[in-house]
Amino acid sequence: MEKNEKRIVIILKKTYLLPLFVMLLCLGLLMGEKTAQAGSLSMRGVWVSVFEFKEIGLTGNKSETTFRANARDLFSKIKANGCNNVFFHVRSHNDAIYESDLVSWSKTFLNGASAPTYDPLKILVEEAHKKGLKFHAWMNPYRISSSKILNPAKESTIEKIAGQAEEIVKNYDVDGIHMDDYFYPTNIKKYAKVAKKKKYKNTNAMIQTVYKAVKEADKSVAFGISPAGNLSYNATIGADVKTWLSEDGYVDYVAPQIYWTNSYLMAGKKVKLFDKVLKSWREINTADRPMYIGLALYRAGTTTVAEDPGWKKRSNNLATMIKKIKAGNTEGYILYDYVSLYRSSAWKEVKNLLGSICKFKLNKKKKTLKVGKSYKLKVLGASPSRAKKNITFKSTKKSVVRVTKKGKVKAIKKGKAKVIAYIGGKRRVCRIRVKG
Repeated sequence: MEKNEKRIVIILKKTYLLPLFVMLLCLGLLMGEKTAQAGSLSMRGVWVSVFEFKEIGLTGNKSETTFRANARDLFSKIKANGCNNVFFHVRSHNDAIYESDLVSWSKTFLNGASAPTYDPLKILVEEAHKKGLKFHAWMNPYRISSSKILNPAKESTIEKIAGQAEEIVKNYDVDGIHMDDYFYPTNIKKYAKVAKKKKYKNTNAMIQTVYKAVKEADKSVAFGISPAGNLSYNATIGADVKTWLSEDGYVDYVAPQIYWTNSYLMAGKKVKLFDKVLKSWREINTADRPMYIGLALYRAGTTTVAEDPGWKKRSNNLATMIKKIKAGNTEGYILYDYVSLYRSSAWKEVKNLLGSICKFKLNKKKKTLKVGKSYKLKVLGASPSRAKKNITFKSTKKSVVRVTKKGKVKAIKKGKAKVIAYIGGKRRVCRIRVKG
């Protein structure tokens, strides 16, 4: 090959390789971005339901001062558990925990008292924001009682629900409007007989109308739904989740309630039901909408579901679930319910959960001590704060080094040992060398 011909070949190679290199570089950056997003847990939420109001001191029979103090305490604790979003029940039974032009005051919220002279929702939103939490106004769309709902087929029902969502967005600085899985009930005969297509049509009309109303009132406010985890069950109650996850104009996110462990029993055989259901939801999310997984904290440490002994036998269910959530195209989780964060029977599960999201380091990775000398290991940069309070220490060789639960190290005899700081599955190590 002549010299000029070789030069032409080299130029051609460079010409074709450069775009290929740029393309691969961009692809790598995009993949890196997607991986970072997948592991970020942008949503760490908790639901606060109407059934918890009395226990946490947030009912209308409290004075404004007491109500605000209790709200402040609630949101401080939510923040301390690593959450950054709260989903608060504002409309549970065709009612409201604020003064509305469309529905009456919530009897559960009033707790036997007359309407308060202050604005509860305004206080709740203010106090949540002071703690750096996003506040989502949680609505049950149709429910009036356990045996009565607003008729989903009526235009007046759609107008009422959309009107109340708009009312909230216009009057309060909320970050989101949130609906749960109470659509067509299965326990009311006349609604159970409605054809699936008609249920889908009526429910979708309501959801589209609410979405539009929310966005017209404030584009920055998110609208999302937490459907049941069981896809087949969703079809029976008119929750057209496949459409919501493939077409625009319905939701900004979904939060499927995947309330089962990987020790679920079917026909006597153990099934990894959480993994199976999570995979199914990821597969139908063709529009790649943000997806936050609802987790059953309220079942931790209990035997409320006989077919799911994993909640009682294991204490790392939620930690494992969160790890799997981080590993794929799901952006976070929402816990149900708040009070279980402080229920004694759920503590081991909560501690492991905190360990799974905790970030911390020690002030020393290595330390040399003389026999008889002491040193205080310190935990640095720990968050969330409840995790920091529950980080404990242990020594791998107590004959060489002893350590208190709070990190005070004492050298006993010549040798080497590791001092481990841990919470749940999260560990940090300091290597101690003891000289004579």
